[in-house]
Amino acid sequence: EPDSLELHLALGHLFRRKGETDRAIRVHQNLLARQDLSPEKRAELLRELALDYIKAGLFDRAEQSLQSLNDSPLAYEAQKLRLDLAQRVRDWPLALSIAKAMLAKATPTQQDMPGPHLLVHLLAEIAQLALQQGHHSDASKALQEAKAQDPDHPRAWIDECLLHIGVCDQEKADDMAIVVLERWPEHAARLADRWLRMDDACQDHGKGLSLSTLHRFAALERAYVREPSYDLLAPLLAYLQAQQGEQACLRFLTQHQAHHKGTLSLLAHMKSRESIPLDDDAMLKALRLMLEPLASRSARYVCRHCGFQANRHYWQCPGCNQWDRYAPQRADERALT
Repeated sequence: EPDSLELHLALGHLFRRKGETDRAIRVHQNLLARQDLSPEKRAELLRELALDYIKAGLFDRAEQSLQSLNDSPLAYEAQKLRLDLAQRVRDWPLALSIAKAMLAKATPTQQDMPGPHLLVHLLAEIAQLALQQGHHSDASKALQEAKAQDPDHPRAWIDECLLHIGVCDQEKADDMAIVVLERWPEHAARLADRWLRMDDACQDHGKGLSLSTLHRFAALERAYVREPSYDLLAPLLAYLQAQQGEQACLRFLTQHQAHHKGTLSLLAHMKSRESIPLDDDAMLKALRLMLEPLASRSARYVCRHCGFQANRHYWQCPGCNQWDRYAPQRADERALT
């Protein structure tokens, strides 16, 4: 009976919500065995069964159920679920294929279509896979496509810069880094450390017309003045420490003390002061000891969607899998902006 069918659907949904996925799966499988189901109800049950499998972590079975909805009234919803599932299991080529198929069949009235920023991230992840396999040309091709999909998103430009650093193409790395620093200074920390150390890493390669490390340092310093962050400050101080010593670090910190944001940057300044004998050493040390526990709690990157906190920047939140939900700066730095 129709009423009985709706009751069992509600029961299966309740089991899934309570985490009793085995019971939910059995309910929906038994309902699908009926011969009197309309195409709409069969599609609805297949969707519910796919959601059961996803909840249970049976992703292969979920994919099979969703694929069977391709020609059903729920085809578009099934594609969205497949796209989410492919990203969850980090099958980036499949996710890109699904996203492009959705865009190809899109109508003007459809909502929640994959945006250009999603394609950028999927292509960038595919580029990372290619790099891990040593396929640099494939990685470069994927990043070029990502830049074409959304020229105003920083990720592909940053990743291309890092790719050139990795293969010691210093001139191209410099060109790409300068573009990133001029257009997105808030993301300078994503490339600062490797860019500053490129000369050391590429000693066996010709330098050509690439920038000197001093010029790279100066470009990063200008980015720090525009968009200060501890994750940019740290590699700048590491470079100064290695090249010129602690006094140079203290001069830099004092020169830019008006730009420092967040507890970690303040702690870096205080530690540098402590390394040089001064009259206020005891007070500085006491303040630093009070600030360190605070910094460990407040100096985090925070997802704007689910609130997941991390010690480093992610393009995709590890908690909710949403893209671009981490600001370029840590939470305490943003609070002072």
